[in-house]
Amino acid sequence: MGPLVLRLDLDLKDSLGRRLQPDAVVVQEDRNLVMSAPAVVDLDVEDDLDAAYMAIAAHRPLPVGRYLVRRPREGSPFWVYQAVVHDLEQAPTCRPGDVRRSLIAILSDAQKRGLESLALESVGHWQDTGLSFTEMVEALDATIFELTRRLVSPCRITVLLNELEELEEVSHLLRSRLLRRAARSFQTVTGDVAMVEVRERGDRLHFRFVPGSLSGYLVTRSIDVA
Repeated sequence: MGPLVLRLDLDLKDSLGRRLQPDAVVVQEDRNLVMSAPAVVDLDVEDDLDAAYMAIAAHRPLPVGRYLVRRPREGSPFWVYQAVVHDLEQAPTCRPGDVRRSLIAILSDAQKRGLESLALESVGHWQDTGLSFTEMVEALDATIFELTRRLVSPCRITVLLNELEELEEVSHLLRSRLLRRAARSFQTVTGDVAMVEVRERGDRLHFRFVPGSLSGYLVTRSIDVA
């Protein structure tokens, strides 16, 4: 079996729907705004009070670390995943572990649906109450390493940032974390692309930085038989 490939990119939000046409978009949500059932409680006038309480109970907020998925609506080509990663009643509102669990579940579901290209908001980073970019990158890095073990088909992930300065900061943080994990680095046969090898639970992961990109890299996976 040939190596499966994951591509990670960073881009600006205004590219969505223009040069960037993903299969799905991942947005971040507060658990108190995302219910586990439709938002309208539909009760028959003959229902008793116990039935009413049971119907209302079914509309509880989802736990942090979960997600909801919506099919493309009329006029929109994208599936939408709602990553439930915030609880605005808590401080801090978000934790890296919840972002990792939500993203891994979302990306695994997308693979099952045959969705190969996803655009992510800066999930977990929100104003001054969510994660810092450093914490967000920590969660994203852990997600990528876990996801590479679950891939059934090639996947492309694009993280969307508001400004170029944010893009550059996240790019630097991602590359720094990757290089700290590296077992070795080398050039490709042609000598024009740097490769970084990371050993992860018996697998060899090869990261190839995309030429001309601030942020992009490809990850190929091979089984370490040694």
